[in-house]
Amino acid sequence: MDGFKNTSFALFFRKFPRLFAAGLIFSAFAALFMSLSVFAGTATGFSNSIIYCLGLIPSCFFLPGLIAVVRKYLVEKSFVPVVNTFFTAVKENFRQFIPHGFVIYFVVSCSAFAMIYYSMGAKMNYAYNVVLIAYAMVALVLITAVFYLPLITVTYELRLRDIYKNSFMLVLGALPRNLAALAYAAALSFSALFLYRSAGGAARYTALGFIAALYPLLLCCGVIPLISKGMTDNLGEIKSSDPKPKPVITEEEKETVINMNSNGDYVFVNGKMIKNPNKEANDERSI
Repeated sequence: MDGFKNTSFALFFRKFPRLFAAGLIFSAFAALFMSLSVFAGTATGFSNSIIYCLGLIPSCFFLPGLIAVVRKYLVEKSFVPVVNTFFTAVKENFRQFIPHGFVIYFVVSCSAFAMIYYSMGAKMNYAYNVVLIAYAMVALVLITAVFYLPLITVTYELRLRDIYKNSFMLVLGALPRNLAALAYAAALSFSALFLYRSAGGAARYTALGFIAALYPLLLCCGVIPLISKGMTDNLGEIKSSDPKPKPVITEEEKETVINMNSNGDYVFVNGKMIKNPNKEANDERSI
């Protein structure tokens, strides 16, 4: 029973309020940017996924925050402060997620556009079915790589080219878990689409708000625990414990330690253990 309590599934329900807070922060930004792109498409008359998905690019800047919180809670079992962890991850990964935003936009928008186009063509000409199946296979590979892309970026300190290289290598490196993640993502997406299309009138806006608030969180909470094992097996364990901040040493305390003439590595001053500046000075002279 204790083992079950520490599974990702059980932790999701036990820590749902905190996870939901992280999901809501991301969803608020994503809803704003996606609304702007849909409005732009409607206003200009370019009503297609290429325009509607433009909001994904700035939305991805906030994705590391959600990824970091979900990974901490469901994979590392580390129950960190949500808001601080969210925005710290956004700040630390902002530069790398600029190209990631364009890549994710390209994969999602082009896949959606192609699947709709070839599905409509298949109704008139069976030859489109061959192209549809081929493109669907390519789309699955790209989507699986996109699952790993933000998670690897937030978890490890790698160069940009190594992040992309490892994302594609892991597509086949952990195939059973990848297939499970794809199946979960597909089921969640079809459920969201069914809920939206089955609702009518004002209820459709309620359904849309419900989907916007929960879909990103549910996607991350299902996919991240599934693919994390394959990622750590290939790239190394996650460093779950953050380094403790070094104590701030005042000039008065430093002078006190120097006057002690102690040769120990650490000394106890004013209720805190600090590194001995005398020892550091001796080490530098020996070098």
